[in-house]
Amino acid sequence: MSSAPTITGYLDRLTYRAGDPVTLFAAGQNQRAEVRLVRLGRSPVPGRTARAAVEDIAWDGAGPVEVSTQSSCVGSFATTTLIPRLTSRQGLTLGVCIWTTVADWDDPQTILDLTGGGGALRLELVDSHIVLVVGEDRLVSESPVGNRSWTSVRVNLSTGHASLQLIAHDELYGASSRVKTALSSDFESEAPTLTLAAQAARDVVHCDGYARGRAEHHFTGKIADPFVLYGTQSRDLRSVSEIRGAVTTIGGAAWSLSPVDSGPTRFLCRTYAGKADPMVLVNLPNQGVTGPSWDGTAVSFREKPDHYAAAHFHSTDLVDAGWAQTMTEALPESLRSGVYGIELTGADGTQDTIPLFVPANPGVRTAKVCFMLPTFSYLAYANEDLVSHFANAVGHRFQDPEVLKEAQSRQVYHGREFGRSLYDRHIDGSGVHYSSALRPILDMRAEYGFWSYPEGSGRAFSGDMYLVEWLETFGYDFDVVTEEQLHVEGAAALDGYDVVLTGSHPEYPSTEILDAIESYRAAGGNLFYLGGNGYYWVTGVINAHAPIIETRRGNAGVRSWDSPPGEIDLVSSWEPGGLWRHRGRAPQKLFGVGMAAAGGMSRPFRMSTDESVRREFAWFYDGLEGDLIGDQGFVRGGASGDEMDRVDFALGTPPGTTVLASSWGHDEGAQRATEEVLQPYHGSTSGPNDPEIHADMIYFKTPAGGAVFATGSIAYFGALLVDGGDNNASRALRNVLDHVMGD
Repeated sequence: MSSAPTITGYLDRLTYRAGDPVTLFAAGQNQRAEVRLVRLGRSPVPGRTARAAVEDIAWDGAGPVEVSTQSSCVGSFATTTLIPRLTSRQGLTLGVCIWTTVADWDDPQTILDLTGGGGALRLELVDSHIVLVVGEDRLVSESPVGNRSWTSVRVNLSTGHASLQLIAHDELYGASSRVKTALSSDFESEAPTLTLAAQAARDVVHCDGYARGRAEHHFTGKIADPFVLYGTQSRDLRSVSEIRGAVTTIGGAAWSLSPVDSGPTRFLCRTYAGKADPMVLVNLPNQGVTGPSWDGTAVSFREKPDHYAAAHFHSTDLVDAGWAQTMTEALPESLRSGVYGIELTGADGTQDTIPLFVPANPGVRTAKVCFMLPTFSYLAYANEDLVSHFANAVGHRFQDPEVLKEAQSRQVYHGREFGRSLYDRHIDGSGVHYSSALRPILDMRAEYGFWSYPEGSGRAFSGDMYLVEWLETFGYDFDVVTEEQLHVEGAAALDGYDVVLTGSHPEYPSTEILDAIESYRAAGGNLFYLGGNGYYWVTGVINAHAPIIETRRGNAGVRSWDSPPGEIDLVSSWEPGGLWRHRGRAPQKLFGVGMAAAGGMSRPFRMSTDESVRREFAWFYDGLEGDLIGDQGFVRGGASGDEMDRVDFALGTPPGTTVLASSWGHDEGAQRATEEVLQPYHGSTSGPNDPEIHADMIYFKTPAGGAVFATGSIAYFGALLVDGGDNNASRALRNVLDHVMGD
């Protein structure tokens, strides 16, 4: 793995319009750096060392800045304030339910922290035991807690005494116990702060859809049903109804951590009994997770919220790094639509260019062509560590230590302070649900070479730069639109463009994005789907400004983690997650092709030999030499590869769709998409044995007079610039563009 960058940064969002202010958050080793605004136009062509920037832009923000080390807001927790004064002399009872996932760690994990005005009380998890700390006194549970089983923890304080009780919900996985101790001094706290899943909470900032902040000694696991009683309680409190009754009788407060809305204050958890400030969920712990009351009779928090009164906290959660601002400056008013970057150059000459995207102003169209950048997919893969995932896969090529070492050497740096991707797992093995642009994304750089491509060529954002360079090389003026813009503005963001082009891997659309694209197509727009494995995962949006996205994998599809039972619905949009295919919106309905296979070396497309097709689409085949399209390419050697889409009329490919070309002969590394396999048998799902493992290049007309063209392959962009663009893959795309634009 690469070493930590000596200078890097992020911006306050990805998408800006001309004249908008841009805020830069930069970090480095206490040095002066130079800042420039550049237009990006070059792609990572193998063997070429030219920088991605093609133009320096005059900008008032250009010049020297001071950068220093920065620390990120990492690790989720919850916090609130209580009544002005608490004391054990009046009696005090605290309770939570916990579902531990890494209980055997030696390092203390804070379950609950109550501090203020000199008083301190903590519940910690240390080496599978619960530890109560009251001032200088410590009380350790008699029995250990078991992983992945609910345990209620109760603390009772009175004058000179403390007790700690564990109530195992299933004693097959852990025992119940109670221990008592005398206190060397009574607990007293002025204006106390109650924190769950961490201690020393500070710097908490409420933002649109989330809160960020800092804390220490985080707990990883689920917490549910927190409550405080302003008095002692002699009987066991096991159920929510019993807790509610005690709060009503004695006084105190109890909170539900179940999702309550999908709006900008979704991170506030209000009391269901008593009066107290809301519990603030900080750094996006997972909500919509099963709690101690869940019995399988509901599979969504929308059906039975009380079955989901829990949150899953992780010491690795990161939603907003929360760095100090380095500078803010407005973009030039005259900036044309396109792909740009804030270029940071350190004192030692090292550089980092942070991309930003500039759509045209509302109602303004400066070109006929629109490139729809799949920014949600860029976020999904942000700082991914799939090398570690595949290293543990039986039969993968990474079982060869030398192959693994080579891939690791080409990865970007994976630091806790930069956060994880939607393909990674937290330290307890649970999947990462959220990804944000508010942190450095080291693999979202125009020059990035993907670790899995032997050529060192680009993927995701850097792969889409092949199309940017190709459009400029062949003189096609274009505007850009981003997915967060499309999510907010809808079809209006696409209105007025003759042609809309997708990126190479637009895998993560929201409902609003699909609706907008469908509306554009229905209105007669020309839609070019130029990628593979697109429009695949249901995606929710926590914050469309930054943006911050959410996904839940469900239990099907090509994935690196599975959703736990009952935890498929998105808390951002209150809709089922998983595959769009399983929501009745398979990509075949919109684009004619959809996910078929992944892996292996790339192959070319073979042009249709159907004479009627060749006659009707003579304009497409005009100037194409031989019978292959994309027999060379920067992505594994051809135009059809990495991930491939094909026609499937059963899934919605429109009647009248014409297959212009198809790939064939994929190797054993190419495997059928898992959602398509009902019953595998030896070798049945690999390239040589499965005729459905291929990509289809298709075209169909729409009733409103538009057309849809699709290439069905991530690798296609990597074939466009071979021999400077003098090749059949490039010529075929030019033929279709010129045809629909009437040129």
